[in-house]
Amino acid sequence: MNGDTRTDASAILTGLAEKIAQVAPPGWKRAVLRGYATGHGGAGHHGFWFEPKDLNGDDNIDVFEGLRDLHTTVAATGKLTVDLEVEARGRYRAVLSERLDRGRDRGFYYLFDKESEPPEIDRLAAAPDAAESGDPGEAVALLTEYHQLLGQLLESKYVELSAPLPPSRRRQILDDAGVRLPRDLDALYAVADGGLLLHGFLWFGLETLAEFCDPDARWWVMRGWQRYLHNSFVNDFGPPAAIRRLSDHPAWVPFATDGFGDYLAVDLVPGPNGRPGQVILIGRHQDEGPIYVADSVTELVRAHVQAFTSGRIEQSDDGNVRIDSGDLYEYKRPYDDICKLKVTGMDAAPVRGMRAVVRELSVSNTPWVDLGPVRGAPALWKVAVSNCAGVDLSPLSETPVEVVHLATDTIDLSGLQGHPTVGQVVLRSEKPIDLRPLASCPRLYALDLTDAPAVDISGLGQLTGLRYLRMLRPQWQEFLSQQAIPPSLAVAELAEEPLQERKLYWSFDKAYEKRRPTLPDALEWAEKLTGNATDIVTIKGKFKPSRHR
Repeated sequence: MNGDTRTDASAILTGLAEKIAQVAPPGWKRAVLRGYATGHGGAGHHGFWFEPKDLNGDDNIDVFEGLRDLHTTVAATGKLTVDLEVEARGRYRAVLSERLDRGRDRGFYYLFDKESEPPEIDRLAAAPDAAESGDPGEAVALLTEYHQLLGQLLESKYVELSAPLPPSRRRQILDDAGVRLPRDLDALYAVADGGLLLHGFLWFGLETLAEFCDPDARWWVMRGWQRYLHNSFVNDFGPPAAIRRLSDHPAWVPFATDGFGDYLAVDLVPGPNGRPGQVILIGRHQDEGPIYVADSVTELVRAHVQAFTSGRIEQSDDGNVRIDSGDLYEYKRPYDDICKLKVTGMDAAPVRGMRAVVRELSVSNTPWVDLGPVRGAPALWKVAVSNCAGVDLSPLSETPVEVVHLATDTIDLSGLQGHPTVGQVVLRSEKPIDLRPLASCPRLYALDLTDAPAVDISGLGQLTGLRYLRMLRPQWQEFLSQQAIPPSLAVAELAEEPLQERKLYWSFDKAYEKRRPTLPDALEWAEKLTGNATDIVTIKGKFKPSRHR
């Protein structure tokens, strides 16, 4: 940051400090703002903290313009975090960074590669000879019938179909978007440009559909480093192998919305047991994975007509209509009962209840666990083992497991040697753990050692493909004193430490040391991570204290 930029940023920060001081509660000594700006006018904060702690401060202080101005002034390209500490005596300190941010709990993370995303294991490919199940003529006839039935029920109120666009315009829109719609949906756009509700989702026009073909317009898809922390594991909900396990795909084309961030989409790249043009549910609230809805748009409209003909219609006194056209979440609601298996005690010696549909296995509280029955489980993607000392993990070698959580007294990772799909490993043990077997796992990208304080840190140097690493401050200190970080690392996380009891105090209110890591801890850690090559900027300044103190 050059001198002029620093001067301009200091002026903005001085204004923010003065604004906070003006509304601070009487008796305050210190205030903390944890804010951020994301560009394009986006800004926010995680609240204000005033000290002494028993003071009730104002959380409605308008600091958003100042945060946005900081983003512009420092020419940030992504999310800019702003940690601002203000002292009542008229001093402040601010820490600005696009790479250092606060993580889950009270930890921090540092971004080496802001654009990096966890790899997705897409084993399923669309069958080359799969045919669409939708029928254009039937779809149009069903839409006409549905429109008429709904119009009769509501006496034509609020039942309007938008006029279709001219054929040349429709072709131009789809060509520009680079998308080919399934024949039945294409036929529907030839008779109307949207307008009806399908499962409570508004069918929107072709121009809106084309907009969502642009990846940048798919705002609900979490991209980049955030997926390491929030939704790196993707599931699927539907008939076996009907949908590919992906967080997003350009050939998932939204055509209707509920207005709250979820979308019905046609899937043009289904799994081997799916059909092109099948309808899936994606969007803001479906970050666990896509949900199968129907085998075609034709089937989707047919379900609405059948609801009328079978009397599954309810109309309230205020005119609202409920059409029981099926359960959008039919394949997700039973997931916990069908696809998750939890075993404990004698049921884990050997593991009982394994079925081909089991995706997630949790084993706990048995010293004689036998994972033998999981061999060959075709869809076992997540395994968690808790309080099962000495468990033999070798049966997992014949499963497609991707996520492994181990929380037990002794952990032997040799059973994972060379595993082709293991991507995430979380370890929890007070005893030493040899990490070297993980070096032969070609897809391992995420490792969490927060609750494994005695792990052999030297083994980390062999994990040359590691993209995400989470550890405690003492572990990072030991690691960085011995070796350089893996060049593949995209995200490093400094985890929250357990509260440390003070030895010299016995009173309850002074029983524990201040929580760590603190912001100074994080700054020191980031400097060691990068060899003092961070983008972190610290600015100190003064402001005119408010008379109100």
